[in-house]
Amino acid sequence: MAVKKTWTDAQIKGLKAKEARYEKSIIKGGLWIRVTPNGIKTWIYRYKIDGKTEKLTIGHYPPMSLHDANVEFLRLSHQRRDGINPKELIQAQKDDEERLRNNTIKKLVLDWYEGYVEKNIKRPQTIKKQIDGDIIPLLGDKELDTLKTMDITVALDNIVARGAPIHANRVLSTLKQVFNSAVSRGRMQHNPAACIRAKDIGGTEKSRDRYLSIDEIKTLWKFIDSEQNQMALQTKNAIKIILLTGVRTAELRLATFSEFDFEQSLWTIPAEHSKTNNVMQIHLSPQVKNLLIELKKASGSQYVLSGAKANTPLTENALPRAIRRIEERLGITSWTAHDLRRTFATQLGEVLHIEPVVIEKCLGHKMPRIMATYNKNEMLPQRKEALNRWAQFVEDLFKPEPNKGSRQFATTLSTDVV
Repeated sequence: MAVKKTWTDAQIKGLKAKEARYEKSIIKGGLWIRVTPNGIKTWIYRYKIDGKTEKLTIGHYPPMSLHDANVEFLRLSHQRRDGINPKELIQAQKDDEERLRNNTIKKLVLDWYEGYVEKNIKRPQTIKKQIDGDIIPLLGDKELDTLKTMDITVALDNIVARGAPIHANRVLSTLKQVFNSAVSRGRMQHNPAACIRAKDIGGTEKSRDRYLSIDEIKTLWKFIDSEQNQMALQTKNAIKIILLTGVRTAELRLATFSEFDFEQSLWTIPAEHSKTNNVMQIHLSPQVKNLLIELKKASGSQYVLSGAKANTPLTENALPRAIRRIEERLGITSWTAHDLRRTFATQLGEVLHIEPVVIEKCLGHKMPRIMATYNKNEMLPQRKEALNRWAQFVEDLFKPEPNKGSRQFATTLSTDVV
């Protein structure tokens, strides 16, 4: 095929589509342009190396002009004359780019989440929030091969600086798990977070020992039943049920009415809602049954604590928000929903003198391994007695005293708004 001595941009633009694809040689030595039946024009570099003919797409016209195509052609020609196969070099560069994309903290942590967390962690949302809100924004673009311990501590210091030291420790724990997994799978040679101590990041965390005194229980309960608050019925009764049963917040928040046998006074918590991954049975005292029935009458949802959206459970932030508002109003400070569970356990021992092993069974704690192996007794009768006695004790706190006004252990239907 004859080659024109020179081509102009206008001539390239003027090449018309035909019924069949065709190619034109633009510069002797290997620069061609291909025109398809639908008018797409593609720059092609044809060359021979090691006795083999190669063809390489280098761009499209008009995004790549004739001048730019000529420059790229000359660069590739020089590579070929130096014994480098341009096609293989470009593929190697693409492989390197792909390797880099797969060699970042973002890719590693998302692979770990999909491959391990979603399959093995009961409530993975907490870790997903760490990944999306902290790990990827602060470390996502870092390459695994160049990640340094200081990169991690700087990222964690940023979390501490925004007033979340405990959360920084949680993120550190997650990162250690991620990097340990990477080392075990050969994606990293060592764990760069292994030597970082939580006390050097968010400080030493002290185990909480907060529980409500009997006077605080009385103050809290009276406030919940008063007209001084605008709490929703779900929040009011949730606080009461946790205090009377000692269940975990998530176990109640995710509970559906199908889990309750009111005739047998029994609540069966499914394994997927239990922290220990075991089915748990809770006796329902008459007081707790009244609270649950009240919720059922007021709700068209399958969930005991229904959320704002149709047929969804109460959000995990709803109860903590309500408790913060109660703290501000009552001056009962520094307590959480989990502290209600600790209050239940503490007062069972201090006030009712329930045996520790029964309290542990009421809480659904796993027994020490040797005890768990040989003692399968769930102590339902003893737990039933403990729960009934505790609920009655709390109710008796509000019985009228001689020559005093009447106070109620109220479970009447609330019309308060959220």
